[in-house]
Amino acid sequence: MRTRSIPFAVPAVALVLVVLIAFPGVAGEGESAARTEERAAGEGSARDPDVPAPSARYWNLFYIIDSFLARPDLRGLRIGMLVRSLETGEVLFEANADSAFIPASNMKIVTGAAALSILGPDYRFVTEVATDAPEVETALDGNLYVVGSGDPSLVSEELWKLVERIEMLGVEEIAGDVVLDASAFDTARAATPGGPSGDRAYHARLSGLSLNFNAIAVHVRPGRKAGDRALVRLAPPVGAIEVRNSAETCARGEDRVEIRRLTENGRDVIAVSGRIRATSPERIVYRNVGDPVAYFGGALEEYLRRSGVEIRGVVRAGTAPESRVTLFEHESKPLSLIVRDLNKYSNNFVAEQLIKAADAAIHGVPGTTAGGVAAVEDFLEERGLGRARIRIVDGSGFSRRNRLSPRAIVGVIGRALESFETSYEFAASLSVSGTDGTLEDRMGWSGVRGSVRAKTGLLDGVSAISGIARTVDGERAAFSIISNGYTCEAWKVHDLEHALLAAVVGG
Repeated sequence: MRTRSIPFAVPAVALVLVVLIAFPGVAGEGESAARTEERAAGEGSARDPDVPAPSARYWNLFYIIDSFLARPDLRGLRIGMLVRSLETGEVLFEANADSAFIPASNMKIVTGAAALSILGPDYRFVTEVATDAPEVETALDGNLYVVGSGDPSLVSEELWKLVERIEMLGVEEIAGDVVLDASAFDTARAATPGGPSGDRAYHARLSGLSLNFNAIAVHVRPGRKAGDRALVRLAPPVGAIEVRNSAETCARGEDRVEIRRLTENGRDVIAVSGRIRATSPERIVYRNVGDPVAYFGGALEEYLRRSGVEIRGVVRAGTAPESRVTLFEHESKPLSLIVRDLNKYSNNFVAEQLIKAADAAIHGVPGTTAGGVAAVEDFLEERGLGRARIRIVDGSGFSRRNRLSPRAIVGVIGRALESFETSYEFAASLSVSGTDGTLEDRMGWSGVRGSVRAKTGLLDGVSAISGIARTVDGERAAFSIISNGYTCEAWKVHDLEHALLAAVVGG
């Protein structure tokens, strides 16, 4: 997605003068910031006479909003914003702060804060390795069980560590089957029935036993010469996933490589077609997997084979018996670091796994999305944020049926930062302007770089950014800006967000 930043190096007062000169009479023209979701407020300025006047420092925000909304390409955009001091609790600015908006990935702010509160920052997911063999010897005379708990952070390196521990037990042969138990979660692979689906990594399927965010890396590079078949490799290598490669190496022209993940007869197929120039570098594309348990099992089987452990039986999905004997437990990194990955890189899969994990922790297995959503709603109500103007459907914000208000988001941020148990971990999970995460390439100019910590959100016609800012006076403020309904390029709305935040921080 193309983004563009406005390098606001001028003082806020000068910015207002530029806006007024460039857009005379803007306060009464175009789509107004005062429009609610139902557009009941009618035409007019962003200034709502029923809302208390903002701090004198931030009157210019009204002019910035109205000037942008006067532009023809931003007609139809509805915006809500709230800025509240974390030092005094004073509302410094608000416009449509109680209106319900599609929040996109700003929903992850709520999910992350709820997960930290419900599970705790030091919570670790456990993947249990067990057996029903009477003794653990060179030959394991029975089945080997791998029991998941929904770990969203288990990647190939961690699976290698798990296999290494099996090897360290002295096991060279498994006489029975390798049974994969994913019963910690229900069998629903998507957060919402009938919701968006596809083979992209951000559509990853959910499971109580998962690997690599339930996505596989497809490496494509040219053959030795024109006319040769392109070279395709999967990482990790999984025998359960078929590769169907018809892509060719060409001497000239543009690369046109198509990589799809298909499901045929219950089995995943990676289909690669098109062409790649002989001089082109390797391409790496990520595709989700249709059967996360089979994917996990295929990688585990390959790693065991490489470690010299032979499996006499088969690798299959199943349920571990209560009478099993635990050999060891593999622990994930702490939840604080998982939430950091969730927010800085906006990982949909992690968000949805955390929603189910929250339900499992409160109500027992199997964890479900519906139960996790109810747990998040209870989390909000217990903190006095209520359920009015709020609708939660999933944990990632991918569904367009979610609704949040800027005031609700700012309330979540404020409560998360008030808690000694979660404040530091929550703040550290937000991207830093011009530095890392989804803000690495945004607001990097002097005066704003490093002064904003936030979570972004983006869907078609939806842009959001909420977090913490260092204000003109050096105090900390929680803020939320949500825009819905635009049809222009997203970077034009990002420019509006950047202008507003530059005025807030004085950059």
